[in-house]
Amino acid sequence: MRPDPRDVVFQKLLERIEILGTISSSDHCLTRIFLSREMDTASRLIQSWMNSAGLITQVDGMQNVVGSWPSENAQSPSLHIGSHYDTVINAGKYDGTLGLLLSIAAVELLQQEGYQPRHFINVLGFCDEEGIRFSSTFLGSSYLCGAFDLGMLHRKDRDGITMGAALEARGFDTSSINRPPALIQEDDIFLETHIEQGPILESLDLPLGVVDGIAAQMRIKISLTGKSGHAGTTPFPMRKDALVAASEMILAVETLFAQNPNARATVGYLNNQPNAINAISGEVDFTIDLRHPVTAGLNALFEKLESDLRRIARNRSIEMEIDVMQRTESIECDRDVQKAISKCISRHQKRLTSFTSGAGHDTLKIAQTCRAGMMFVRCRDGLSHHPDEYTDPSDIRSALDAWVDVIREIDQNFPSKKAASSMEQKPVTQSSRS
Repeated sequence: MRPDPRDVVFQKLLERIEILGTISSSDHCLTRIFLSREMDTASRLIQSWMNSAGLITQVDGMQNVVGSWPSENAQSPSLHIGSHYDTVINAGKYDGTLGLLLSIAAVELLQQEGYQPRHFINVLGFCDEEGIRFSSTFLGSSYLCGAFDLGMLHRKDRDGITMGAALEARGFDTSSINRPPALIQEDDIFLETHIEQGPILESLDLPLGVVDGIAAQMRIKISLTGKSGHAGTTPFPMRKDALVAASEMILAVETLFAQNPNARATVGYLNNQPNAINAISGEVDFTIDLRHPVTAGLNALFEKLESDLRRIARNRSIEMEIDVMQRTESIECDRDVQKAISKCISRHQKRLTSFTSGAGHDTLKIAQTCRAGMMFVRCRDGLSHHPDEYTDPSDIRSALDAWVDVIREIDQNFPSKKAASSMEQKPVTQSSRS
């Protein structure tokens, strides 16, 4: 008896998740960041899997992996599917990777069934969604949209290497960035599936959910300059302790956002100099990650936070610089695309839920160029950006079956952009509905 093709493809999908989970710059944890040797290894492997699924592939100069479905009868506009394959430091193996590998597997199944797409279909593996190396997210997706911020080429990593220099060292002509035509065009549709990275689906006992929007976010660097001095001889009134000032500022961040439950704020990086046990801190840099369901709300909270931080710096006679490294507006997923995803999920589970994502995704960037939609997959304890990140194989199987249906549904019934733009848009919320 011949095995079911879906079973075979599903088992390959599970194996590929494990294989990518071993490609890391560290022997002790999963870390795979932009323009690294590990990303090169992963990109070649992903390219080979795309090839075996019947796609025509390339790895571009930014390390994006692009697989195009060859079809004589396909027409524009295009349908793009995929996710990212870079990771955070000490990562889990499902974030981004699951969505990309699901898309490859879904295309492989559709091709095995003899499906002939009406539109051009591309599977995309984005090189940098997490923004670990240069503190700026969505580099791969913005490049494929022709919307890359050229100022990012001057951004330095912790070794002082600029992004432009790192790209050019690989033989990439940075002067070609944003030259038309971009792969992703305004009439296209982008679809992404991703682990939820939160607890809503698990609390509702549902494997899959629909994303109706993605929260606005900012990344901010605070640089403080005080005066270093001897820990034993400098009187308190004469101290300009940058670390104490930073500590008060971090508490101010926590206090402000504890009063605004829909918002999120995280201080995840701090650098202290001279960082000696017997010296007063003279310089401190730290970062703040800010998020809010809507852009206006984020902007209002940032204004209040900036005022609080400047007051603390002034009271402590500390010099402060604020660098807004990234500012991304909230988006609403396309209503017609949401309906199509909901229709397909309903074939595989009895109830539906939709909610706003507090985590950023490539969809957040691409939705500024074309219509977009997302499907979430349940993850255990809502845990992500952690080695214990996990999605049960049964949920992955449900996601694969639904994703095949979603691709076919959108391709066969490509929503009219004119009709979509004329529909009344609902406000983005963080509530879930079941």
